[in-house]
Amino acid sequence: MQTYSGVIKTPLDAIILFEACRIGLLPRVQRRLSDHERSLIRAGSVFVWDEREAGMRRWTDGKSWSASRVSGSFLTYREMEGKRKPYQATSSDNIKRSSSVDPHNSLNSFPQDDSGAGSMSDDSSMDDESMRGLHYKPNGLIKQSFSITTSLNHKLHLISYSSPIPDPSLVSPSCDANLSRITIPYGLYPDAGPPLVQAPKFLAPYDIPVEKVACSEDARVLDKLRQALWL
Repeated sequence: MQTYSGVIKTPLDAIILFEACRIGLLPRVQRRLSDHERSLIRAGSVFVWDEREAGMRRWTDGKSWSASRVSGSFLTYREMEGKRKPYQATSSDNIKRSSSVDPHNSLNSFPQDDSGAGSMSDDSSMDDESMRGLHYKPNGLIKQSFSITTSLNHKLHLISYSSPIPDPSLVSPSCDANLSRITIPYGLYPDAGPPLVQAPKFLAPYDIPVEKVACSEDARVLDKLRQALWL
């Protein structure tokens, strides 16, 4: 049922998988996971789905997760012990929060995660979870979510799972030889933030083979490579 087995490090990794699913090279999730399929989730499990095709927007895996934290273009969650219970804020909590939030500071507006919980800093998140009697699960999983709307108005979602201890056997899609011939159609994924590929001056069709992009997380190196491609 899973789409891919590997590690997702950058938005480019996610978009490579979106494109691999679009052309039929990898499968997309078509429905919610069964209990058995949930039990098979491991570090390296990656799931991709089209919101309209699968008929679902929120992801459920039967696990308990911390509040979300923004990590670059991803929302990140840590696995918790036990089940989360709705937290009833006291009047003192409301006073404390209202006094600490500057209504004129846009950084206080956090994006919402799949469960509707806002993102927060490590310290405040840990305090909040501790008040609910929850703790991070030892050697628990880390979940990342990434979503994008294509130029064709397809809402795509990706969920990946990893371990706090990196597994050297897991590779990222941008470094996977089996996906090296995947090309990213220019303009299909416009909401990815800074363009992952630039409009070519002479190439046709308007695609850049992923194999020409180095397996590096150094943005400066990637920028130099992009510039070299268009000289």
